[in-house]
Amino acid sequence: MGTKTAAIYTRISKDSEGKALGVTRQEQDCRDLANRLEYDHIILFSDNDTSASTLTDKPRPDFVRMMEAAKDRQVDAIIAYSNSRLTRRVAEIQALIDVVKRTGMRIHTVASGQHDLDTADGRAAMLTIAVWDQAEAERTGERIKRAKLQKAQNGEWHGGAAPYGYQVDPQTKNLTPNPAEVKLIHEAATRLLDRGQALHSIVVEWNNRGETTRYGHHWRQTGLRPILLNRSMLGETSTGHKGWEPIIDERTFDRLTALLTDPSRKVVHSPGANGGKRALGGGLTVCGLCGKPLITHSKSTGMGKGTSTATLGCMARVHGPSDKHPRIKRTRTRNGERIEVWEDTGRVTIAHDPLEELVFERVIAALHDTERWKARMQEKSPEAENKLVELEDRRRELNNELDGVGRAVMIGAWDERRAKAEVARIRAEMDDLDKRINALIGRPMFDAVLQEGKLENWREWPVLDRRSFLRLFIDRIEVHPYPEGTQRTRRKLKDETDEQHKAAQWEIVKAATASRIKIRWKWEL
Repeated sequence: MGTKTAAIYTRISKDSEGKALGVTRQEQDCRDLANRLEYDHIILFSDNDTSASTLTDKPRPDFVRMMEAAKDRQVDAIIAYSNSRLTRRVAEIQALIDVVKRTGMRIHTVASGQHDLDTADGRAAMLTIAVWDQAEAERTGERIKRAKLQKAQNGEWHGGAAPYGYQVDPQTKNLTPNPAEVKLIHEAATRLLDRGQALHSIVVEWNNRGETTRYGHHWRQTGLRPILLNRSMLGETSTGHKGWEPIIDERTFDRLTALLTDPSRKVVHSPGANGGKRALGGGLTVCGLCGKPLITHSKSTGMGKGTSTATLGCMARVHGPSDKHPRIKRTRTRNGERIEVWEDTGRVTIAHDPLEELVFERVIAALHDTERWKARMQEKSPEAENKLVELEDRRRELNNELDGVGRAVMIGAWDERRAKAEVARIRAEMDDLDKRINALIGRPMFDAVLQEGKLENWREWPVLDRRSFLRLFIDRIEVHPYPEGTQRTRRKLKDETDEQHKAAQWEIVKAATASRIKIRWKWEL
């Protein structure tokens, strides 16, 4: 008789203390059951502090891994404390039943017993329990949502992360001003309204002097702008009721809103905030020294107006200072005067188009030579599918928020100015969501691109399709400085035509590019 392997799955929705006591108790009970059922080998999967209801999009990585192990017949059974610890989603119970029917695997629980999934009655019983588990979770969510709304209507903080500029008082559970964050908000308002400065200049200076966001990241315009449009600074709850101490006066807030939502005002995003114009942007290409994403921009060729080339670069004004790029003092001439300035060293830049051609050549070669890549491409990505569901759900929420703005205006609860500001915020987030959704669902059909002539015509694909296709195979592309002595150009030969010289120069640039990049494949070649 062969070895019998069981997967033990433990989960608890809330673990505020972070001690994992609940999942530890579940594991022990499940191990006792596994011993009684005479399973020889145990594989443990655990998602602590993670809900499994339909009201959350938080991923459960170990549940996904357990399902993959079951589908691959790596386990003979799944053991959980109860059905609800496995999941509170009917669709996932149905998926488990499908795996059982296909593989003959068993499902055991400590508290819910064992269902005979080989029979229609057993499957129906398990699905019925799942329906009630899901309903109970959704009822709980409805009660919590209603309690939060009541708090907001009563002028109380409804819970969750405090808006920027505030912190949650541990005793009263209400919001109180955060002095350090309030100071930055006031500085930004003053510089925008009284000094006529741009958001870009503010975030650049903050990054240069070491200011960070609440979570320790560098400032960007796309992060600062929504903070300055948030009505919570006026002490308002989400329902418009006064609930806590304002940190900015209404006149200043109205001026900020008018300035930042003016349709005639061009909003200049931070470099790299939208990497959709080039296939190798959006974080696919990174600096080989500091690991930060390279930012797409245009670089002048020095041949006159309109002669620029698409470039990827590690930009200090986006990523801030780094010990991987030490600063040195150099002497520069500005307006006829010699001045000393601090400059970063080792910031890499690379021409986009020759790099893209080189990368596609390597991917195409690998596809033709590596059969196991094609096999891997038939596998589904649960992470990508879960992320797509999360983004689409958020977009539906934003559509509901837009409808809510319209209703608020109709009943006179909001004036036109406030409504315009809220619509602008929602539209900006929806635009961002659309780009992220398109990046996931816009991946070219793998079988289609392998048809004759289709793959070689990659230049005709939309930018996001090209990037999504490369992401199927590539984790990241690291760009390093040029190796010493690398040839990067050559003079035109005496009998050489302009076209011949241009073609030869292109190959030299590609060879130089190849010498400084490292492609991190998702699978070994």
